[in-house]
Amino acid sequence: MTLMAALLASGFTTASQLDYPERDGRFLERDQEGWFWYEPVPEEPEPEDEVPAPKKPPEKEVETLAKPKAVEPAPSPSPAQQTQPAPPDAMSAEWFRANIKKYKDKAWENPTPENVSAFLYVQKMAMNRSAKFADVWKEVVTTDPVLDANSTAPTTTSGTLRMKAETKKARKELLGTVKEKVGLIFFYNSSQYSMEQARTLDAINELYGIDVLAVSTDGSPLPEGVLGEAVMDQGQSQVMGVKQVPATFIAFDDNTTRPIGVGMFARPLMEDRILMVAQMHGSISDEAYMATQNQLKKEDDLIGVIAPNAYANAEPETTDENGFIPPEQLMRIIRQELNK
Repeated sequence: MTLMAALLASGFTTASQLDYPERDGRFLERDQEGWFWYEPVPEEPEPEDEVPAPKKPPEKEVETLAKPKAVEPAPSPSPAQQTQPAPPDAMSAEWFRANIKKYKDKAWENPTPENVSAFLYVQKMAMNRSAKFADVWKEVVTTDPVLDANSTAPTTTSGTLRMKAETKKARKELLGTVKEKVGLIFFYNSSQYSMEQARTLDAINELYGIDVLAVSTDGSPLPEGVLGEAVMDQGQSQVMGVKQVPATFIAFDDNTTRPIGVGMFARPLMEDRILMVAQMHGSISDEAYMATQNQLKKEDDLIGVIAPNAYANAEPETTDENGFIPPEQLMRIIRQELNK
């Protein structure tokens, strides 16, 4: 009984805590009302989720959101940009460069009579223009000594033979006089290449009297009667940067040396190198050196003459962005500078 009373008390307390709706009429007329296990238990309302308050964005972000940056419209193309560039003048050099290959390709891909004829006519016009250009070229070269190659070197057989004889004589005389200012240093070893080069230098010594100092890098002797007595290499090759033998150097009277050949050279080529390096060093004059070459005179340095004053003597408004000087002005400048 005590347990039942406790259960009833517990049930009453629990039932009393529930929010049952009020009913009309008396209790006895409402049948089983009051026995809470027959009553549907009203559902408790679910608690509403707490929505966190929105964070206040930084002032910069608020300003960005409030005032979006205006996008500048792209500039409209100018009338000059909208118009297509004008084609080159018909039958001009630019027109031929741009179109002659197109005519050829079209005739090759589709060789109809019209396509082939068009290409052949375009080609003929280009060839006729080239022939006219060649004729005027010949006239100008013939009448202008500066442009005429015959003024520096003969073109006929008799003239060539005469030039060779004169240059050979001038070469021999100059090599005979340069011996007072230069000598040769010859590094060699026991190889056949070194022995052959030693004989070549011995001939130069006999013909022109140019002294030759032979230096053996491996202690091998020279052939009997060739270049006299050799000396042993005692570091000279290392000081002069010799990497391969035979090697020949030219020594000047101011105690300077310059290489003139590594390997084996024939006598004419060795003579040419002796004279060329001596001319570069200043031991012989340009005029004396040119007399030993197959040329009547030294070519003029046209670039060195024309370039310094070219733009200064041209009319500025007539030159383009690439520095193009109109032909009539360029020829006036050239003649003016050459006649100074």
